[in-house]
Amino acid sequence: MPVPDEERVTRLVVRGLGVDVALEVVGAELAQAVHSAWRDAVSPEVRGTPITLRVAVGPATAGDVTGATLGEVLHYLSPVVTTRMIDRRAGELVMLHAAALADPVTGATAVLVAPSGTGKTTAAATLGRSMVYLSDETSAITAEGHVLPYRKPLSVIEGGHLKTQRSPSELGLLTTDTEARLAALLVIERRVDHEGEPRVDPLALVDALAALTPENSYLARLERPLHRLADLVDLAGGAHRVTYRESADLSPLLSRLLGARR
Repeated sequence: MPVPDEERVTRLVVRGLGVDVALEVVGAELAQAVHSAWRDAVSPEVRGTPITLRVAVGPATAGDVTGATLGEVLHYLSPVVTTRMIDRRAGELVMLHAAALADPVTGATAVLVAPSGTGKTTAAATLGRSMVYLSDETSAITAEGHVLPYRKPLSVIEGGHLKTQRSPSELGLLTTDTEARLAALLVIERRVDHEGEPRVDPLALVDALAALTPENSYLARLERPLHRLADLVDLAGGAHRVTYRESADLSPLLSRLLGARR
């Protein structure tokens, strides 16, 4: 007897931060919605031992990620996947609360650090139309300065009490593969009262560490954590604080900074 659509389990593997997560999605409609939102992170193959999550519409007992509606499930899925990926890479990578965008030709990458809810997603959605979108939330960087992609859905306000989850490509962002390497490390601050071009202030190393440390996940799990962070600041040619008003205003600045690091 055929399995009813609402009971069919679809397995989708999504990759981010160098980690594979196998999503066992219950129901054909939910599977289609998850695939649409996560399509830019879907991997055709599994590397290593994946993390497995069961995803379903229904009560909490129905799976690892659940909700009363498709929208609720998608809303809750993104932070759970992100947390599991971060947990897996703890002690290996510097993981910043940051958007990351790369030059599509050279792979030179700008990492834009800021607390949650202060403009990273908006900046990524704006700048990612001409630069390669790597992440809008978590930027994972190796000791050698490679920035690992995490092309999760972006949370977009479209009315209602939940944000809508849209894939980067659906929003017109560039998702081409590139060997991304750290070239600019920016602590960004959006201010509605700022006038003119973005203000760029170089940060002394002690100030850079003070600004970056609170925006790290599992920093204390790294060996010699502050030295590791200082090494990345050095790889980026120093850190800068950038004050701006609109995300589009950052485009000329990033072109200039990344062009100088080619």
